[in-house]
Amino acid sequence: MLRNYLVVAFRNIFRNKLFSTLNILGLAFGICSALLIFLWVNDELQYNKFHTNIDRLYRVMENQRYSDGRLYTFAATPGPMAPYIKEKFPEIELATRFTWSVNHLFQNGDKGFYEPGHFADQDFIEMFTFPLLQGDQKTALKEKNSIVISRKMAEKYFGSEDAMGKMLTMDTKDVFTVTGVLQDIPKSSSIQFEYLLPFQYFFDQNKNWLEQWDNNNIRTFLLLRENTDVTAFNKKLEDEIKNHAESTNVKLFTQAFGDSYLYGDFENGQQSGGRIEYVRIFFVVAVFVLIIACINFMNLATAQATKRAREVGLRKVIGAVPRQLFKQFMGESFVTVGIAALIAVVATLLLIPVFNEITGKALGLNLLDARILVTFIAIVAFTAFVAGSYPAFFISEFKPVQVLKGQLKSGSRAAAFRKGLVVLQFSLSIILIISTAVVFRQMSYMQNRDIGFDRENMFYVWMESDISRNFETFHNRLADAEGIESVTASGQLPIGIGNSTSGFNWEGKNKDERILFTILNVDYDFIQSMKMEMVDGRAFDRKLATDTINYIVNEKAAEKFGFKNGVVGQDLAYGENKGKIIGIVKDFNFGSLHNPIEPLIMYIQPRNFECLLVRTKVGETENALHSVEKLHKEYAPGYPFRYTFLNQDWENFYKAESQRGKVFNTLAVLSIFISCLGLFGLSAFSAERRTKELGIRKVLGASVPGLVQLMNREFATLVIISAGIGCPAGWYLMTKWLEGYAYHVDVGMITLLVAAAICLLIAVVTVSYHSLRVAMTDPVKSLRYE
Repeated sequence: MLRNYLVVAFRNIFRNKLFSTLNILGLAFGICSALLIFLWVNDELQYNKFHTNIDRLYRVMENQRYSDGRLYTFAATPGPMAPYIKEKFPEIELATRFTWSVNHLFQNGDKGFYEPGHFADQDFIEMFTFPLLQGDQKTALKEKNSIVISRKMAEKYFGSEDAMGKMLTMDTKDVFTVTGVLQDIPKSSSIQFEYLLPFQYFFDQNKNWLEQWDNNNIRTFLLLRENTDVTAFNKKLEDEIKNHAESTNVKLFTQAFGDSYLYGDFENGQQSGGRIEYVRIFFVVAVFVLIIACINFMNLATAQATKRAREVGLRKVIGAVPRQLFKQFMGESFVTVGIAALIAVVATLLLIPVFNEITGKALGLNLLDARILVTFIAIVAFTAFVAGSYPAFFISEFKPVQVLKGQLKSGSRAAAFRKGLVVLQFSLSIILIISTAVVFRQMSYMQNRDIGFDRENMFYVWMESDISRNFETFHNRLADAEGIESVTASGQLPIGIGNSTSGFNWEGKNKDERILFTILNVDYDFIQSMKMEMVDGRAFDRKLATDTINYIVNEKAAEKFGFKNGVVGQDLAYGENKGKIIGIVKDFNFGSLHNPIEPLIMYIQPRNFECLLVRTKVGETENALHSVEKLHKEYAPGYPFRYTFLNQDWENFYKAESQRGKVFNTLAVLSIFISCLGLFGLSAFSAERRTKELGIRKVLGASVPGLVQLMNREFATLVIISAGIGCPAGWYLMTKWLEGYAYHVDVGMITLLVAAAICLLIAVVTVSYHSLRVAMTDPVKSLRYE
């Protein structure tokens, strides 16, 4: 029996080559896209899961409430906290301080490179599963001059030699001894680094601010003991800062480290999403594409049911029951999907390199991996069941008497079901087209938005060695160099400012009032060099010595002071620094467009400049780079010259979102293509079924355009109905998505109309091809048809 079913299945596939090809191609594209997305989703879900103690690892977070009612959540914590709370709370087994990623120059002989890494306490290696190939896990970071490096870094500096005990020079002066070599850091780790240095070294270098409990600057990770009640522990930890700072607005809590990668966003002190939102969106879109492919199969299978009617009638006459026939046709569905799945696997293997380039991943299709194999089987089974269930049920219910008498009608119910599937298919396609257009426009908007200063023709260099100590001389020499329009400096990059404080005071301020201000240390000509706009007052002036204690604020900050007689000229104090507000700069974006512009205060503190910003003359970038490099070698001879264009950094700021946008757009195009395959097959079947009718109409005087219009009317109506469903749904979904950006485009009526018009045009063109072919056939041949 099984052999007979398989023979019949393959015979029908080869007998109806056009429809079989359309079915298999549509299913293959659907399975391929779903497989790629599920590989991406699986990779995202597996981040950090390799840590042995992942269920007991936590990071300490801060909720900070301010006078305007806003509650900010930060992952930054005080420097002295980790060792203190480790001793105080028995629930903590291990605790480590961990800096944000830093780039230092390392040298061994004539080899020198900048490497990314972190400073961490000894407990870090014991808490997290980053195994050592060499070295003692319990002592590798005990000594201040020790360094643990990756295997990649060991091979880079020492080749095939044993790296243990070897010396590396950091920043041309400090020497560290290699006390451990790590295995390669898994790509599924949210913490990536090439080296670890003892936190004690970092603490001694920055003791003046790391000792303060009201200064939040590093991360704290905890390994809690087994069976710890985390909720109860959070209650004990919550007010710990109050025991060390006279006045604080901080509440502490812990977040599971396993959740930190996907659930990184907080709003009003509560977890509000993060990367998990994109995981969910891509999962849903992949299911959409798969359903669109299944709809093709269902439509074409039910449309061709009449060709299998006599076979079904004969099988029923000789004793077949509906259950057996259902199994037969479901089996044929599985055969078709199986062929499509094999093609999909080949396509996936071919497309994975391109997909990895788009997403920045390193995915692979290893069907020996149990998780991937189960996912693949689930996709195939889901597709086969969804695609084949209704056609199998529909065909197995044919009445043998009607079939054998030739009285079988396709039925209005089946036709209505097919039309409903077409409407669903194109509704999903319209939603994806709207989504694609909005994502593309938002990405373009973020890349090209006027953010309040000119990013073009500007690059930056980190101020190393003697550059910072001799900044004024360096600045003056560089300002007159070839190719350079202007030179300035700052404590941080103007598109990634991370420092903030509530420590400012002014006349009339309530002593209990807390307002968070972002702060930026800048050079005198920072405003002019960045081509920012002053709203009121003036910029800093090198000729005025008093400007070293004065301030410039942005419009958002000016609103916070509450001065009745204007802001410019008012006194403002930050600790011991008491000066005046000399100007208001127009608001500019110094962070993500997801968030609104925050209050900003700029001041001058040359000894803490870290970033040299150079604006080049138009068309003279090479000359400017040469001028800076020449002077850089003079003031920082041991350091390789490295530079980055500000515009490039801004693009990298949204690189991950741009990658996700490209994936989304690709899926949308693919869904439209699959829909076209289905529509192509349906319109071919419809034209074939109405061949005699069109021949009669032509004999009676109908024109070819009239016949084409007649054929198009049915499908055009379905697309218009789809637009009525898809446009409102697409508008709602993308409006909700755009709410995640403080600055964004609008969905707009034009986007909805264009999406509907695209689908309508595709339908008309596809159907017209078959309509023209049949309508232009000689009526004599049409009337002989069948």
